[in-house]
Amino acid sequence: MENNNYQQPVYQQPVYQQPQPPYQQPFDPNYAVIVKDFLTKAIVSCAISSLPVGSIIAINMASKNRKALLEYLDKGGLHTEKIKVCSALSRGGRYSGIGFTIFWGIYLIYFAIWIAAAIFAVIASAAGQI
Repeated sequence: MENNNYQQPVYQQPVYQQPQPPYQQPFDPNYAVIVKDFLTKAIVSCAISSLPVGSIIAINMASKNRKALLEYLDKGGLHTEKIKVCSALSRGGRYSGIGFTIFWGIYLIYFAIWIAAAIFAVIASAAGQI
């Protein structure tokens, strides 16, 4: 006898699951105020980092801002795109402040050498006329 128990393969229609809502972070009522403060300090530190004395201030301001931002995140604060931008701007302000502090230091030494050379030239010419 033949074995006629052959079954047709059963094709199942794919089951689509309902999309899950995106991960919802806890709500922080002070988020807008805190982020505005972080972002303001980060932008200001970037803006003043190219000024002669402002570069030193920018290093200090950006370092404190980034430290406060990391403490906010350690306490369970929201980690959003705005916070990431604040962190990046704070780092940029700090490193830009360091770079411009070096630049202005070299610039000051350059002019000090030229002024000293001018003073020596005036003294030498005055000593020759006496």
